[in-house]
Amino acid sequence: MDFCKKVNGYVTEKEPWILAKDPANKKELEEVLYNTAESLRALAVLLHPVMPATCEILWESLGAQEKLGSIAKQKISDVATWGQLSAGARVTKTPVLFPRLETNA
Repeated sequence: MDFCKKVNGYVTEKEPWILAKDPANKKELEEVLYNTAESLRALAVLLHPVMPATCEILWESLGAQEKLGSIAKQKISDVATWGQLSAGARVTKTPVLFPRLETNA
């Protein structure tokens, strides 16, 4: 979960939603988005044993199924090999994977 927190911190620090507003930031934005997608690829593989349905949805949305095959066949020992997602891969939108819990405090 430390890796997950680091990815979240990276996205918060890089602010891709702000980078996207200026075309001059295109290269940096692409790097941030790729690094984030590649991190999510690794997290999907690592978390698949405990959250298979959610991780399969994430895997599909990253476009990983086409190039890398089924998430169930991924080896945890290979997860740290960076650059497995193709540059320019199309990421698709899914329903919210982890909806916020509403509490009446």
